Amino acid sequence: MKDMDRAKALYDFTIPVFLKMLGNVAKMLAKAEAHAKRRGIDAATMLSARLYPDMFTLLQQVQYVCFIPVDFAKNFTSAAAPRVGYDEASFADLKRSIKQTSAFLRGVKPAQLSGREDEPLPLFFDQSKGMAAKAYAAAMILPDFYFHATVAYGILRHNGVSLGKADFIGALKMAPLKKRRR
Repeated sequence: MKDMDRAKALYDFTIPVFLKMLGNVAKMLAKAEAHAKRRGIDAATMLSARLYPDMFTLLQQVQYVCFIPVDFAKNFTSAAAPRVGYDEASFADLKRSIKQTSAFLRGVKPAQLSGREDEPLPLFFDQSKGMAAKAYAAAMILPDFYFHATVAYGILRHNGVSLGKADFIGALKMAPLKKRRR
């Protein structure tokens, strides 16, 4: 497989995936904010909700949904990475961080990953260790990203926000299939 094909494959299973889920999380947060207003629930109460006492809050889950893809993608671009996942304290802050994260990710192009698929990237939780970019994406980055998005969804559902699987998965690009001959 050529370097550009490998780079495109790594790009395709990371950057567009992050962008789609960030959009879905933004929509879920909008529903959560509307739910809180409608029910007279303080926004801070909703953002501090968690599934279990030793788990992160909704706010922290969404911070990680922003931080993880930025930390991964910054390895492939010279553009300054936005500071997301640290200082957010409101729905407005989270929405702003999702927009900043999405804008940053849209600036990453497949060619920037070319020849770097096997390059060790520093682990975000231990900068003294690294993994090959494609292995890191598959074994850590994507599962961790989806973990935090899933827990955020769970917190919102647990707190009565009217969400379904379609809110989590989002729109699908489908096409009609041609009838196959047997």
